[in-house]
Amino acid sequence: MKKVISILLFTIMSFSLMSLIVRHDVPDERFIALGKKYPQICHLSDGESTLIKENWVITAAHAAILLNEELENGKTPQVSIDNKQYDVEKVILHPNFQISETSIENDIALIQIKGNITNIPFAKLYEKQNEKGKQITIVGRGDFGTGLTGPQNWDKITRAATNRIDEADGQWIIFNFDNPESENTTELEGVSGPGDSGGPAFIDVDDVRYIVGVSSNQQDSGKEGVYGVTEYYARISFYKKWIEKSIK
Repeated sequence: MKKVISILLFTIMSFSLMSLIVRHDVPDERFIALGKKYPQICHLSDGESTLIKENWVITAAHAAILLNEELENGKTPQVSIDNKQYDVEKVILHPNFQISETSIENDIALIQIKGNITNIPFAKLYEKQNEKGKQITIVGRGDFGTGLTGPQNWDKITRAATNRIDEADGQWIIFNFDNPESENTTELEGVSGPGDSGGPAFIDVDDVRYIVGVSSNQQDSGKEGVYGVTEYYARISFYKKWIEKSIK
């Protein structure tokens, strides 16, 4: 499946720091409180990532491009985990990652950090291909807004929101930003904002936290981050073998 996005939308998502856009009729405190339950979230200079091993995080390839360029130029980029900075050891972009002015494919990458994280339980990789219909939790920080306004201001606060997967198609999991009146909306409905790229979609099963997707891009109908937009996350079950092989 080939995903088409606008030049403007990709530019914003890649190079600005935005965060979750949530339903307008729920107090912000509830989204902030939910965000505190997900210590696996890791922050990059141009997006988000998730701890999946003691020294590995997963993100979107387009969010890791600048980190990779910095390494190649002799610089030492960092990942922020639990308010601590960790140097980046290695960046692995998916070998078939492609991006152009109109499309993006295989938008997933791995980052190895120096040192081991032992005080945070890492998220396990979801391998079942039964994602459709399941409720997910997405996490990120940055610009905050609602489905009525879109992104507004960046307060650097981590938030989490929920949604329900509408489709699982090849390399993507797909879900819509439903308005509060919709029968499909969730109690803490939300979507990621531009620049939240690489952030996780989680499912908890029997007290085990799984990552099922990585934030890639958004298809809008004229205005980003408002009710009705469609989110595309790179599908972990589709890439699980590549992830495990790359780490080994």
